[in-house]
Parts: sequence; C-alpha cells; structure tokens
Amino acid sequence: MSFEPEQIAASIKKFIPTFEIDYDVDPVRQAIADSWPNSLDCTAAKEEWDFSPKYDLDSMTEDMLKRLKAKMG
Repeated sequence: MSFEPEQIAASIKKFIPTFEIDYDVDPVRQAIADSWPNSLDCTAAKEEWDFSPKYDLDSMTEDMLKRLKAKMG
C-alpha cells in the first residue's frame, strides 16, 4: 500500500466523520521518505508464495480503529 496523509484522513473520516488532521512535514524525514521507491513489485511473492494482500486502505483503517478502541477502552 502506498498513501498520503490526506488519503489516510479521508479513510478515517469514513469511520469517524468528525476526524480532522493537522500536521507539518519534517523536511529531514520527508527526504528519507522521498528516497523510497514509489511502489514495490510483489509479483514474485504472488507467484511463488501465493501471496494475497487482505487489506486495502479502508479495511486497514477499519481494523486499526477497532484495535485501538479495544486497547484504549
């Protein structure tokens, strides 16, 4: 998965409509992130290991929020 903060915020808003995000980009950390590849090819993993991702952004967000709620009470 590859996503930007605005996409994560939009996904969270589907489950928590009042959610708002505010952040400042740290230039040092952003430079590190910019050095990463834009995507990874998982073709070999699919072919050799029968890899099949079970999450997309929304399902990941839903699972994350459920687990945080359970952990935080």
